[in-house]
Amino acid sequence: IIYLFYCCLSRGVYSTQPSTSTELNLNLNRVFTTITMIIGIIRVAAALLLTPLTLTQRHLQPFAHARTDAENEVKLILQRIEEDTLKLRDEVENAYTQRCSIETLSQCSRGSFNGCSSVLPNQQCMAADELVVEACGGGGGGGCNALWDKTTSIVSIPSALAQGKDDNPTDPELIETACYTLLAEDYMRTKYENDEIFWDSYNVQPSWTYFGAHNGLFRKLPGTVDEECGNYDPRLRPWFVAASSGPKDVVLVLDVSGSMSDYGRMDLAKEAAITVIKTLTISDRVAVIAFSDYAYQVHSDSGTDLLVRATNENKNLLIDSIQQLTDGGATNFHAGFQQAFDALERTIEQEYTSGCNVAILFMTDGVRTAGPETDEVLSLINDSTQRLATLYNRDTKIFTFSLGAQADRLATKEIACSTNGIWTPVGDFDGDLVGAMASYYKLFALGLGDDTEFTAWVEPYEFFSGEYYTFTSSAN
Repeated sequence: IIYLFYCCLSRGVYSTQPSTSTELNLNLNRVFTTITMIIGIIRVAAALLLTPLTLTQRHLQPFAHARTDAENEVKLILQRIEEDTLKLRDEVENAYTQRCSIETLSQCSRGSFNGCSSVLPNQQCMAADELVVEACGGGGGGGCNALWDKTTSIVSIPSALAQGKDDNPTDPELIETACYTLLAEDYMRTKYENDEIFWDSYNVQPSWTYFGAHNGLFRKLPGTVDEECGNYDPRLRPWFVAASSGPKDVVLVLDVSGSMSDYGRMDLAKEAAITVIKTLTISDRVAVIAFSDYAYQVHSDSGTDLLVRATNENKNLLIDSIQQLTDGGATNFHAGFQQAFDALERTIEQEYTSGCNVAILFMTDGVRTAGPETDEVLSLINDSTQRLATLYNRDTKIFTFSLGAQADRLATKEIACSTNGIWTPVGDFDGDLVGAMASYYKLFALGLGDDTEFTAWVEPYEFFSGEYYTFTSSAN
C-alpha cells in the first residue's frame, strides 16, 4: 500500500502574527493539516516491473522495451496520486475558509461519526481482498471480516483530548476542526468512487483517504468500526511528521545522571526518545547522545560517530540501545552539547547529512553539577551554531526539556532562546514529556508553507494496527 500525504498550511484560527515566545505555547500563525491518501499500488508495481527475464540475446531487446513501458506506466500512476493529493489539499483549504459560514455551522449540527461509538449508516462487511482484520475473524467460515462504510467518514481524537461527555472534545479548536473538515467529506466520497473504477483495471482495491490536524483530530473515509478508542494520534505517525517538517538532522541529547532514577524519569525519557525516533523517516538523519559526567554516542551500528539514516533497521538498533541505557553520575551539559555538535559537523563534512533542518533535542532533569559553567556552555552553543551556519549554511534549532521540579529552568530556557528554539518545562506527575518531545517538528512546519512541490518518501513501516507494513509519499 502507498500512502500519499499533503501538509496543508492555512491561516491560523486565533492569531494573525507568530508569537516570539520560546516556550511550548508558541502561537503559530498557520494551522497545518496533514492530508493522506492511501492507494493500494504494491501489486500494480510488482505486476508492471517484475517481468520474467529470458536469458537469450533475441529476447533482451523486447524485454528492454517492455521494461521501459512498465516503468513509464508506474510513473504515470505516481503522478496521478500526486495530482489527487493537490486536489485534496485545495478541498481542505477551501473547507477551512468556510469554517465560519452559516452553512458550515448548520451542517456541523448533524455531527460527525465516531468509529467507536457510532453505527455507520451504510456499513457493510469488508471483502477479504480489501482488508483482512484478524481481530474480527478474518472473514473465515463466511463470517464478517470487519465493518466499514464507503460513503461516510469518521473522526477520532486521542483519549487525552476526549474530555467531554461520551468522549467528545471540549477544546473549541478541535470542535471547529471537526466542523469544517466535514465539508471535505463529499470530495472524499466521490474520489473513492472514482478510485474504485481506476484501480479495478489493476485488480487493486482503493483504500482510505484521510488527514490529521495539528491539534490531534483525524478524519478518514471509508469509515470503519474500531475495536479500541483513543489510542491513535496522527501527530506521532511517520507520515504526519514527514509531511510537516521535511528532511532533517536530529540529535537527541539525553541526561542519564543519577537523579534520573527518581520518579521513573529514566523510563519516561526512554519512552519519549523512542517515540521521536519512530516518527523519523528515511529522508532524516539521527543520532542519540547520552550524558552524565561525560557524554557518548548511542550507536545504531558498529561504532559509527556520524548521524545515521533513519531506516527501519537503524531505528530499531537505536531503540534497542536506548532501552539498555542506565542512570548514574553527575550532570555535564557541556559534554552533551560538545558530543552533539561534533557528530553534526562530522556528518555534514562527509555529506551524510539530510541537507535541511537541524534539530537538537536536549532533555535534563537537573542542574549542571559537572563540567564547565553555564556561560561556557552557552559560548560553545553560540560558536558551534555560528560555525555550522557560516561553513555549511545550516540553521540549528535547539529544543530543551526540563523534566521535574528540580530541573534547571534558567539555563535550559536561555539555551533554547539562543537558537530561536523552544523550551518546555515538564512536571513529574502532570507533564507530557513524550508529547512535548515528539512535537518539536511543528516549528519546522512554518518553513514549508511556500514550497508547494515538496515531496518526501517514507520506507515501509508498521501499520498502526500492526497487521501490515506500509510506505508513504508525502507532499507539501
